[in-house]
Amino acid sequence: MVALNIRSRNAITEVLDAMIRTSDHETDVLVSRLYAEHIHNLFNYGMNACDDQALVKNCIVELFLLIGGRSDLLREGASVDSSLFKMFRRLLMVTSRTSIENFFSAETQMTQGLTSLQREALFLKFQRRLSYREVANVMDITIEQLRCQISKAVDVLLHRNKQTLTGLR
Repeated sequence: MVALNIRSRNAITEVLDAMIRTSDHETDVLVSRLYAEHIHNLFNYGMNACDDQALVKNCIVELFLLIGGRSDLLREGASVDSSLFKMFRRLLMVTSRTSIENFFSAETQMTQGLTSLQREALFLKFQRRLSYREVANVMDITIEQLRCQISKAVDVLLHRNKQTLTGLR
């Protein structure tokens, strides 16, 4: 998973500057609050999903401009987190023309052997701490499918760690 560093924080500032330049300087309070609360998590998610900083920044700008123009896009009854991540995920996939199989495809040593769906599920569930319902909503899968993906991922990670520990003896 990508951790925000100084360079990433500069990229987030660039996103905010781009939003201000393209708005009518009548920044909606809701959008500003959402931006402040979620920008780091969205940027981190985007960088884990596609590792293209310019694309991630552009999608974040587009996301908040969409919300600023139509706050009804945040569905009633759904959590704001899951609605934001779902909208952002769709923007990233459409803009990058990435298939679901290639989304979250960058393997690190930690996530080696996991599918892209498993990496995304683990990121949203354990790093972002969304509920199972929220993660399933973001990923457009059922809760049962999500639980299955997470279970398989945990099995892979446990099996790999067991082999590593056995090799150290």
